[in-house]
Amino acid sequence: MKMTACRDIWIPFALCAAFLLAPHVASAQDDAAAAFPAGQDAPYWIRGNHFQLTGEVVSIPEDGIHDPTVATAQVLQPPFEAMANFPRDSQGVIDWVKTLETGLIDPRKSLDGTGEMFPVDFDIIFKNTQSMPYVRFPHRQHTEWLTCANCHPLIFIPQKGANPVSMSAIIQGEYCGVCHGKVAFPPTMNCGRCHSVAKEVTLLR
Repeated sequence: MKMTACRDIWIPFALCAAFLLAPHVASAQDDAAAAFPAGQDAPYWIRGNHFQLTGEVVSIPEDGIHDPTVATAQVLQPPFEAMANFPRDSQGVIDWVKTLETGLIDPRKSLDGTGEMFPVDFDIIFKNTQSMPYVRFPHRQHTEWLTCANCHPLIFIPQKGANPVSMSAIIQGEYCGVCHGKVAFPPTMNCGRCHSVAKEVTLLR
């Protein structure tokens, strides 16, 4: 099974899994890891790693996600093989925006492949960034993959000032952290991908 299968099946599954499971990831990982005898590693996914981040090679039957007793787990194309030529950023993390723009993937618009996406093209600038440059949230790059209902209103209330986003909350899996660090680039690597807007310069007189 080659790239067509990967782009049609794996990516929607990963995105759905991130949204459905994200609120329970930490406790599930802790509970599952504790169930393994001393000296025995927990499954790969439970260890908190992800093949897209640093290019680790883990087979599908051993990734802690798929049931190794199911025959299809033995024939699926390994993600590290499917994604071998995907563009990466300066930290070695897959750049999904460039991957989509270059046509290396063609995600389905729904689980059954029907329907249309309706990208919206406007940015939101977060200015509560202390000494860091402002954060640009680009709607277009996100809505080329996801419908508005994936984020609103469960993750982000669509109202100015209603979302106290912070790096601490994101790292704990809230707000942007629902996806980033799981299926999208982690918030602790390559800060410039988010903090990309220079602050206004005020001249003191």
